[in-house]
Amino acid sequence: MEGKAYVSKQKKNGEVVTKQPREMGPRCTSNACKKASNRLCNEISEDTRKKVFDEFWQRMNWAQRKTYVAGEVDCDAVERSRAAGSQSRRSVSLRYHLLVDGKRKQVCKNMFLSTLGIGEWSVLNWAVATKKTESNEKRLEKRQVVPQCSQLNSALSTVSNTGQIIQEQDNATDKDKNKPPELEEPARKKSRVAKPLTWKQNRQKQLRMEGKPYVSKRKKDGATITKSQRAMGPRCTSSACKRASNRFCADFSEDSRNELFTSFWQCMNWAQRKVYVAGLVDCDPVERTRAPWTQSRRSVSMRYHLIGDGDRKQVCKKMFLSTLGIGEWSVLNWAQNTSQQDNSEENTKKRTKRKSRKASEHIFLNEFLESLPKVPSYCCGMSISKLYLEPVFSNMSEVYRHYYNHCLEKKTTPLSRQVFCAVFKKMDLGLCDPKKDQGCSFGATGNLFSDLWEEYCMERGAPGSQPEKAGNQ
Repeated sequence: MEGKAYVSKQKKNGEVVTKQPREMGPRCTSNACKKASNRLCNEISEDTRKKVFDEFWQRMNWAQRKTYVAGEVDCDAVERSRAAGSQSRRSVSLRYHLLVDGKRKQVCKNMFLSTLGIGEWSVLNWAVATKKTESNEKRLEKRQVVPQCSQLNSALSTVSNTGQIIQEQDNATDKDKNKPPELEEPARKKSRVAKPLTWKQNRQKQLRMEGKPYVSKRKKDGATITKSQRAMGPRCTSSACKRASNRFCADFSEDSRNELFTSFWQCMNWAQRKVYVAGLVDCDPVERTRAPWTQSRRSVSMRYHLIGDGDRKQVCKKMFLSTLGIGEWSVLNWAQNTSQQDNSEENTKKRTKRKSRKASEHIFLNEFLESLPKVPSYCCGMSISKLYLEPVFSNMSEVYRHYYNHCLEKKTTPLSRQVFCAVFKKMDLGLCDPKKDQGCSFGATGNLFSDLWEEYCMERGAPGSQPEKAGNQ
């Protein structure tokens, strides 16, 4: 609406195109306009044209532009036609004007269109449509005025003899004029309910799903084509299928094939068909390749089945496709996608199991570290925020070894040494160095478990008595 560049779609083929911004065209240089006395193209300068163009595109909306153009273009009846023998398509003659210094100056069509930067079709449409609406309004006003005048004339003719009756009528009309006008009720809009099933595109989709002929567009060039109806193909007549013990193509009669085809296309939608085909096609890994020295494009080997007497009976690919009336690409796509979804579901289940297992192992590790005996930080003389283990363990390897043995006893999977150290740091724990301890008896705290101390002493080969500091001996 502002006359700037914008992106749009073509109606013919739906291609996205970029429209250029509106610009003022070249002025009129016609010799006929210079000679004509009623054409004032030369009196309008370039600055005036630029001012008119800017005011038209920067200060008006579409409704104001239509009114402006309709006011500057006069629509008159055609005075003469160029070819008298043929029927002319012109219904009106247009005279164009530009508003300069408050005055309408007549110009030629080229000067008018190039100054405002609009097309001929827009001017013709806006001017003729506005004139038609004005003429229709005038006709309605005339129709309303005519019956009122006829009624007044008849009333005056009947009461022209008596002056009293005339005065009474005048008073009555004065009262009617003084009455406030009655408000007219707005016209009710017709309620339109969307019916998607009746849309052309949805009807073609429904016909396609039912296996009936439908109209479609080709992706290459967008040409409209008519697809034929789905039909059951010929049965398998291969001698190899007759000899094979695992192929049962000959067991299906034409009636049973027709029954399978009808139920597939008339009783199912697309989602049900995909599930049905995926259940009848088995995707197995490729057992052997025809040319081992080349890289094969086959990712799976497929075995096709049909339902006969309630059982899945293996058939060849030709028999399967012709009985259901579908293409090879559809079967391959539906079967592989379903198998990939099944594999992805199994993988997600394994991941969730693994995540839950890891979570339980972390909980077990936290409980183990919280159960270890600890001493206050002032006994070790180090960081105040940390909690220190009692000097049962001299390094992290001994702590992890004790955790590993504890997991084997409880029949749980131990976490790695790296994870163990990370959780140990996260809980803000530390190992106490007995050489730096001053004036604290670890046995007096009451936090040291006797069985843990005895186990430690047995591993180290030391006596079983609990240690005490030299200052307390």
